[in-house]
Amino acid sequence: RDIATRMASLPRVMRAARACAETRRVAVVADCEVPAIGARDVLVEVRCATVNHIDVNAARDGYAVDVYAGAPNARRAWTPGREFSGVVRAVGAKTRGWRVGDECYGATAPTTRSGAWATYAKAPAHAVAKKPRGMTHEEASAIPFAALTAHRAVMERGRARAGERVCVLGGGGAVGTAACALAKSAGCEVVTTARASDAVRLREVIGVDEAHDYEREGFSLRRATAARAPFDLAVDCVGTARTERSAIELLKYGVGRYVTLHGDLGKHIASERGMVYGAMRGVGEYARKATITRWQRDVGYEQAVMRLDPDAMIDIARLVESGKLRVPVGEVLALEDIERACDLLRDPAVFGKIVVRVSEG
Repeated sequence: RDIATRMASLPRVMRAARACAETRRVAVVADCEVPAIGARDVLVEVRCATVNHIDVNAARDGYAVDVYAGAPNARRAWTPGREFSGVVRAVGAKTRGWRVGDECYGATAPTTRSGAWATYAKAPAHAVAKKPRGMTHEEASAIPFAALTAHRAVMERGRARAGERVCVLGGGGAVGTAACALAKSAGCEVVTTARASDAVRLREVIGVDEAHDYEREGFSLRRATAARAPFDLAVDCVGTARTERSAIELLKYGVGRYVTLHGDLGKHIASERGMVYGAMRGVGEYARKATITRWQRDVGYEQAVMRLDPDAMIDIARLVESGKLRVPVGEVLALEDIERACDLLRDPAVFGKIVVRVSEG
């Protein structure tokens, strides 16, 4: 009853950027229904949301579109947006620790059709954290999806432990920055590749031990291993055949672990032959690569994808509060410019997270 009362005080419709599976375009509408929340959810009035590749790939290219758009006979439209920053406007009956008016940042459920490119978004309470007072909504919105993905790669799949040497290929991006911060927090020595312009930030803010300019030195990191032991863990945020080969060659025999953020599962799920067939192919390809990597180099091979994890959000919030985790923000646009925001995401010359400002506070 309390949830119904609070929801009744809110508008029934809202602005939202809706993606269409048929037209492969995103358009802002003014009459989208405000999502209802469950007992363990919060409803957030979104101040800022970000544009991620998973959203744009689904909206523009049909990547795993059936997950978001539904069956072919459904409406085939959804609201993208995986991460946000905003203000809590309603709290589920079984949710604790949140009050209406709290400023927060967090992630929506990975397969939701009611994402954060809208005035209101619902999210599981365990995927939301309190926004630090000294951080803007633009800065806060850039953190959750990247940090949860990095936590999955470094702490769960990579099993990083204190005293180990960790290599992060592509440390200048959002996920790479978060991976470096999480590995340092775990007590690891961290070496990363990034643009020269990112090196100072990675050393001074994140605290990486070495940041190598990949534009000048490449991704091999031969210099980083010439006089010391190889790496225990390599996290590949670039995901090319070249970086995969280079990273695996840097690992310790027998105990080294390679984790890529660019596995084949998503590519195969988007297959025209359907999700079930695609999932089976993706799992088979993963098993093949893991077997070959173990046989040829005697190292582990893992793939990491983002998932909502309450323990991970605790670790991430602690790093954010301490100032040790900041994701660089690039362009900030209005929600009405969402198509341009999607274009900018795919422009390699654009630096930092693409943020859309949904509402003013």
